[in-house]
Amino acid sequence: MSSGALDGDPAHEQPLVGRDAVFAHLEETLREVRRGHVRTVVLTGPAGSGKTAVLEVFLQHCRQLLRGVRVLSAVGDPWERQLALAGYSQLMQTAPIRSAKAYDAGAVPSSAPVPELTPAQAAAHAATFMTHLEALQAKATVVVAIDDVHHLDEETLRILVFVLRRLRGKRVLFVLTLDSAGAQGLPAGLLGALNGHRAGRLQLDPLTAGEVQDLARRDFGLDLGTTAAQRLVAHTRGWPQPIVELLGELPPETWQSWFPSLPASSRMVAQVSGLLAAGSPELTAVVEAVAVLGDQAGPEETGRVSGVGSVMQALDEAHRAGLVRLRSDEARSVVDFVEPGAAEAVYDLVPPSRRLALHRRAAEVVADEGQRLAHRVAATLGADEDLARELEEFARRQARRGAWHDVSNALFAAARLSPDGTDRGDRVLRAVDALVGSGSIAEAQVWTAAVESMPASPLRSSVLGYLSTASGQNHSARTQLTQAWEASDPATDPEAAAQVAQRLVLHGLASWDGPAMTRWAETAMSLTPAGAPAHVESAAIYGLGLYAQGRLHEAEAAYEEALGLAGETAQKQRLQMGAAWLALRADDVEHALVNFEAATPTEPRGGSLRISLWAEAWLARTQLILGDWDAAAITVSRASSRLEASRMPLVGPLLYWTAAELWSMRGDWARARQYVSRAAVHPGSYAAMQVPSHLARARFHEARADYESALEALEPLTEIDPWTPERVSFWPWQDTYVNALVMTNRLDRAAAFLRDLEAVPRERAIPTDEARLAWARGRLVAAQGDPDSAREHFERALLHLRGLHRPYLRARISFAFGQSMRRAGKRRLASSVLQVARDLYDALGATTYVDRCDRELKATGMDTSGVEDPADPVLAVVGRAESELTAQELAVAELVAAGATNKEAARSLFLAEKTVQYHLTRIYRKLGIRSRSELAARYRRGE
Repeated sequence: MSSGALDGDPAHEQPLVGRDAVFAHLEETLREVRRGHVRTVVLTGPAGSGKTAVLEVFLQHCRQLLRGVRVLSAVGDPWERQLALAGYSQLMQTAPIRSAKAYDAGAVPSSAPVPELTPAQAAAHAATFMTHLEALQAKATVVVAIDDVHHLDEETLRILVFVLRRLRGKRVLFVLTLDSAGAQGLPAGLLGALNGHRAGRLQLDPLTAGEVQDLARRDFGLDLGTTAAQRLVAHTRGWPQPIVELLGELPPETWQSWFPSLPASSRMVAQVSGLLAAGSPELTAVVEAVAVLGDQAGPEETGRVSGVGSVMQALDEAHRAGLVRLRSDEARSVVDFVEPGAAEAVYDLVPPSRRLALHRRAAEVVADEGQRLAHRVAATLGADEDLARELEEFARRQARRGAWHDVSNALFAAARLSPDGTDRGDRVLRAVDALVGSGSIAEAQVWTAAVESMPASPLRSSVLGYLSTASGQNHSARTQLTQAWEASDPATDPEAAAQVAQRLVLHGLASWDGPAMTRWAETAMSLTPAGAPAHVESAAIYGLGLYAQGRLHEAEAAYEEALGLAGETAQKQRLQMGAAWLALRADDVEHALVNFEAATPTEPRGGSLRISLWAEAWLARTQLILGDWDAAAITVSRASSRLEASRMPLVGPLLYWTAAELWSMRGDWARARQYVSRAAVHPGSYAAMQVPSHLARARFHEARADYESALEALEPLTEIDPWTPERVSFWPWQDTYVNALVMTNRLDRAAAFLRDLEAVPRERAIPTDEARLAWARGRLVAAQGDPDSAREHFERALLHLRGLHRPYLRARISFAFGQSMRRAGKRRLASSVLQVARDLYDALGATTYVDRCDRELKATGMDTSGVEDPADPVLAVVGRAESELTAQELAVAELVAAGATNKEAARSLFLAEKTVQYHLTRIYRKLGIRSRSELAARYRRGE
């Protein structure tokens, strides 16, 4: 059977976005049914999840593309639920019958519903339907499709239970759609049948942001950005129906910039209007109160704001109408709306004067100070300087906690209420600054034009410089922040000057400029008290500035002191991230892991998304170092979506470097290439962006044994990120650079670089740094022809890692050790070391290097398993000539037969290109062939 577009055929466009797995399951179930097995599939999901669309597409497929399939269909309807056999009559209309037996039993004609039914008539109809299905399936596979089975009349449901329990060994597929909340009203017998072993449930999942982008592009010609797609998913909970409605109804320009909220669709407005019109005045009052209260709507708050005495009765009515639900957990009970968009529809339907009154009541009811102020703002139509000052004072307190999103909301509200234009502009500037601090870069960028149009001032330049830094615009940030500092007056306004100095601290961090970090941090901290935001945020980076200058002991002491003074607020998030950053570099990786995990959440203490994302990017790197690669993959996936929505390129290369390296090592080249592309930056970007961007490319090419390309990616780092007596590099790329130089036979350059690096004084030996220096020296010495000295260096490198859990670095060193010893002819040593590397890589899931280890092990000629693998493709290629080829010739034959050039084979096996050509000539002679194509052909036959 050809299933066409539904089973993932690449030649056909998928009919519904995000439903490939559902259609594949339906197709597979239909194949089982056509082999003579009764099956039932229940499509479940809330209203708007696309159950009907999936069913309609599947039935269209059955009718138009498949031969020998008969479809019987019915749709449940609340209005027909009281009519006996309403659903049954639909099924029989799609396949009319003549049954004297049914009429003899007293049944009425099956083509029309009847108001009442006797037990004898019900039994007759059930038997008739059973008999008819058996007759139809003898000629064709039968698909019985019922949409909204929870809305069927009781008599049809009984017939359905009767048939599901008794039909066996027939070619009948039942496909039913069921609302997630609708199962409560179904008969127990039907629920039992639907939960039986012959029934399968397919829960429809919400669409992802990527799937929404595909849908918008395909069906509406809209190119949605990641931010717009994610906000649309948040508004609709990812359900297709409201997504499609809003994409079709709102102007295309809606999606081209950041938007604070979305309206309800016209269908939802009409649906809500109808429900309110049909309900009691108490229902209307309660749902209006819930819409105004938002996430603060508990039963008590709802009752007080609505003014309804019997609030639970009104909530019960709203629940029966499908408008709201009551959810409870250990902390509190919350009333919210069942369907996405319903809250917006209700709120918009509330008359303006009543809306203002409800907000005034809500301001007296809610406990949270920020929410109280927000309700007072919503109830105020004109300017109100007194309320604006209250909001400003609230913002000041929240700033000391580091809750920057609360700060921005309060200051924007204060700006709206400001009667004076100068005050209004000042508050907008500080609100945008708080947006950047919270990590809401996409929202802050909407205000760029407004900020640029304001009169020049230190605050304006500081805000633009801060936004440029977070956006990764190095030169613009430096220009704006320099202007801001030159225009500042620390003597008259130390708080404002300290804020500019703190922005320069962040600029120094992104540039990895140790003296700038410490100088500006000391300036900011000298101008502010210990708990001030600029003081805390400068202290969070100060230790890194010390380390960048080689002052590790001072850096550790600075973080210990700062963390000891920090309270349990969002400001501590910054200190934890900075301390973890230093701990990672100082080989206290386990401690770094704990602090990165602690710095990642922004709730419940209201931290910064920017700090959270930076911590998450380093968390993924830490997990990679510790060998927890599955966790690293999850962290990358989670952070990627948040990062793309935030539009914060400063953090992107760091996260994507880890992702590119991980998937390169696991052999998923398409995904790895995608992350390499996403890590790319402009040449003038910050060092904190350029270094991981280059490392992402280098690791990708290194994994493919393309050392020329890896070297090309690494060369700029000698200028961007030098390690000198005055400047300590943070990123571990130096050993990879030496390896690339050696593998491309640039031994003199490798020796000079390594000599200078080894000569740099270090305040304290860091074991992994020592290990990297030692294995780089071992790699170089081996290439220079001194395998005995090389062995000492490699063994010293592994000794430095004793007691440390660093499986990835240990695997890298062991692989280079074994490869170098194999080339030097020390086959037994090479074999044992390579087996260790292989086991480590295998535990990590690094299939790329597992395969490379296998090739190296074959090239040693040592028997590592004791059992010959009869399915080995190399043995299949060489056949009887196997015993005539050396181990290294076998390794060369495998690579060349797979399509590698001489140069690629040489890089992979750490051989000279001339050596590969020599081996290839001998392989041709021994196997009696003349060309690479003949070798490849024999390889294919062997497979």
